[in-house]
Amino acid sequence: MRIPVAEAARRLEDRGLLKRERTDHSARIIEHVRKLLGRELPSDLIEFYRERIAQVGEFYAMTPGWNDHVGWRSPDSLVTELLHANAVPLFGDGCGSIYGLDLTPNVEIPAVYFFDHERGYEEAEWAAGSSLGAFLLVLGDRDRARDEEWPPRWELKIDPDIEKCPRAPALWLAG
Repeated sequence: MRIPVAEAARRLEDRGLLKRERTDHSARIIEHVRKLLGRELPSDLIEFYRERIAQVGEFYAMTPGWNDHVGWRSPDSLVTELLHANAVPLFGDGCGSIYGLDLTPNVEIPAVYFFDHERGYEEAEWAAGSSLGAFLLVLGDRDRARDEEWPPRWELKIDPDIEKCPRAPALWLAG
């Protein structure tokens, strides 16, 4: 289910769940990431960088940081960490694992997957969102769902296509 990133960001911001970078370095970041990955970027990823998303709830975005005085504040590995698995990092989970956007060529709407640090980020473990916008909305409710003990598969109300992601199953189907 494609929910535009800008729409998801607006909805999360209206709920007080989204923080943005103060300064807009999105054009520089997009070009830097394009060079590091050696390919054109999916439109959702470009939109993500243009929205300057720094944080959703308690989850921090893994976005390259630029400082006009010292240059890049983040190592290139921030962007290339999942390249061997054909993905680009979006958010850390706070425990070392990463949510990454699929970079498989010719995929019209790339999904977001969870990559486990305990397995060396070898491959996508489970689907976290059928599109980047849908993933952002799911991520925004993840802590609340846990705290309030929402029923299993609550994510389907936000992202009904999450079970259709091609590289890995949804969390409840991952075993």
